[in-house]
Amino acid sequence: MSIWTYAEGFSPGEKWGEPDRMNGLLLLLLAALRREFRAVDASARFIVHAGFATSGHAPRSQHYSGNAADFHVETTLSYGDQVALMVDALDGLQVTDRVGLGIYPHWNSPGFHLDVRGEKRRWGRLGGGYVSFEEAMEAMEEGEDDHTHNR
Repeated sequence: MSIWTYAEGFSPGEKWGEPDRMNGLLLLLLAALRREFRAVDASARFIVHAGFATSGHAPRSQHYSGNAADFHVETTLSYGDQVALMVDALDGLQVTDRVGLGIYPHWNSPGFHLDVRGEKRRWGRLGGGYVSFEEAMEAMEEGEDDHTHNR
């Protein structure tokens, strides 16, 4: 049986790179997060930008092991509310201390990096540079987040 049977709402036809090299735990976590978002917005859709990769990321990127995905959520929620829901959902799923979460408010469709590295890491990306998670959150709260919704 394939992990894709259990990764509700996702399919190997999305932009995973090499779908068979994706970590099953990540796929199950993404499916659980999708359910959390759909409990708030029944039409929420996770749009995958990248999964497994052999280049194009940081030298020790979790993408190279199939442990990471970059995505945005098409939803009626503001990006700030999406981040809050993501953080709360990771906590509720009891994985907060086991995953990497990056927030990317300046993407054309503001989105996320999520990985199952086994330890907690948080960061943001503003413009062309990486910053602390807290700095990215402050920038969004101060109105530097021009994107209200991803629809």
